[in-house]
This record gives sequence, C-alpha cells and structure tokens, in this order.
Amino acid sequence: MFSLAAGGAALVLGIAYGVTTRSYRDAEIATFKKKLAVIEASQQAAAATASREAELSAKLIELETALATVQERADDAEASAATALARAEDAEATLASLETAAPADEPETPETIVTAGAFGDPDRGADIFKQCAACHSVGQGAKDRVGPHLNGIFGRRAGAHDGYKYSDDMAMMGSDGLTWTLETLNAYMENPKALVSRTRMNFDGLEDAGERADVLAYLRQFSDDPSNIPEAAPTAVATDRAVAPEILAIQGDPEYGEYLSSECQTCHQRSGDDDGIPSITLWPEEDFVIAMHAYKEKLRPHPVMQMLAGRLNNEEIAALAAYFATLEE
Repeated sequence: MFSLAAGGAALVLGIAYGVTTRSYRDAEIATFKKKLAVIEASQQAAAATASREAELSAKLIELETALATVQERADDAEASAATALARAEDAEATLASLETAAPADEPETPETIVTAGAFGDPDRGADIFKQCAACHSVGQGAKDRVGPHLNGIFGRRAGAHDGYKYSDDMAMMGSDGLTWTLETLNAYMENPKALVSRTRMNFDGLEDAGERADVLAYLRQFSDDPSNIPEAAPTAVATDRAVAPEILAIQGDPEYGEYLSSECQTCHQRSGDDDGIPSITLWPEEDFVIAMHAYKEKLRPHPVMQMLAGRLNNEEIAALAAYFATLEE
C-alpha cells in the first residue's frame, strides 16, 4: 500500500516536473523568437540606413561635380572677360595714340573725286582710257574683248552682261547685289581686289584720283540718263575710300585671329574647299584686309558680311587676316 502511494506520488511529481520543464522551454523559445525578431528588425533598419546613406552619398558626389563644373565655367568666363577687357583697353589706348599722334609725314588724305559741276574731264579720260582699250571697248560698235564692253556700265549689275563669261567671284558679287556706280567703279579702278578678290582683270589699279575722275567722266558719256546729272545715282559724286596705309601696316596676331575665326568658319571651310562660298584659307593678308574694309564701307554688297565686318575693329581684321593667311589646308 505504501509502495503504491509512493509510486503515485512519484508519478505526480514527474508529471509536474515535465509540465514545469515544458513551460520553461516554451518561455525560452518565445523569448528567443522575440530576440530574433528584434535582431532581424535591426538588420533591416541597418540595411535601409546603408542604402539611404549610399543614395545620399551618390547625390552628394553628383552635386559636388556639378558645383565644380559651374565653378570652372565661372572661372573661364571671368578669364575671358578679363582678356576681352584687356584687349578693349589696348585697342582704346591704340586709338587714343593714333588720334593724338602728330600728323607729320602722314600720307595725304585722298581728295574728293569730283565736286558738283566739276565731275572730271572726259577728253582727258578718253586719253587715259587708251591703257584700258586692249581689254575693253566703249562707244558705237563696242564689243566684248578680253573684258566686257563698257557701254551702259553705270547702273549695270556686276557680272550680268549677257554673253560674257565672268569669273566666279565677279558673278558671285553680282549675285550679292554689287552694282556699278561712280563709287563702286572708282573703288574697282583704284584697286580691283577691293571689290572682287579673284577678278581676272590683270590691272593693278589707277592710283591718281583725278585720272579716275576723268575716266569716269568719259565713261558716263556712254551710259543712259542720269549720266548728265552728277548728283543722281548711279553717277553721283563720291569720295575716295582707299584703305589707309597705317591700317594695312597693322601686324595681326594669328592666335587672336584663331580665337575670332569660329564665326567665319561657319560658312568658309577651313579645308579651303569652295562649295558655293569662296575659300579664305591662305588668302593674302592685304587682300583680306582690303575686302573686309570694303564690306565695312558697304562697297561690297553682301548684307551679312557688311554686318560682320562692321563689328570688327582694325586690329581684329588684321588678326583674322594673319590667321587665315597661315592656316594649313
């Protein structure tokens, strides 16, 4: 009986111990799961933080790069502005020195070709014209020779005389609107390249303004009205517009010319190819300067070139001339 009671008690104690142990184990497991959940949440938060930090770091690098680029451009702009200011000051100083320089030994300023009522002597002009007669004829029965006849030359569009084969440059100038007036004929007679850079006319020019006035008076006799009205276009009186020797003597800076040349090369090909627009690569400096001043004076008619040339000062024209004269094809 006692043994049975003892065995029952042991069983009860064993069961109680087992229950207690299982409860303790379940509690431990629950605690472990909570800790595991906390660890996993911490790891996820850490991963999210790391990702955010990486994203912010990339954006920071991007912003720093953009800031560096802006700063670099600002530095370049400041340097360019300083260079432009220095050049402007140099040009202003040069202009001031030219304005204040003593006039001694300067070439005489070209006189007005004619004055109203004193257009020129056609009889003297006929005699001077003899040196032109080998290539040009004028008057009754005039025909084209090496050059076109000159009847009706006043008011005629350049390169537009039917039946005569003009140089490409002369035809282009006519297409641009060059018309023969007293002013343009005078410039062409003085220096043919002033208006047409690659003219086929083998003539260096007539330097004497009085002789040019006489020849023009002679040619007026073979043009339609208003040939007898000196003040009326296309035979209106004008002044001589030769490029001054001191301008032609300016030594251009090729490096500065290269800096200025980008606008020119939007039309004129660096290679020297001529695709409807004449090449200016390896163009002689004096020819370049004369042509640009003809555009500035609106003797050459192309409106875009007149605008571009009008924005350039003498030093800038000389710099462009020096650059293109030495530009390798």
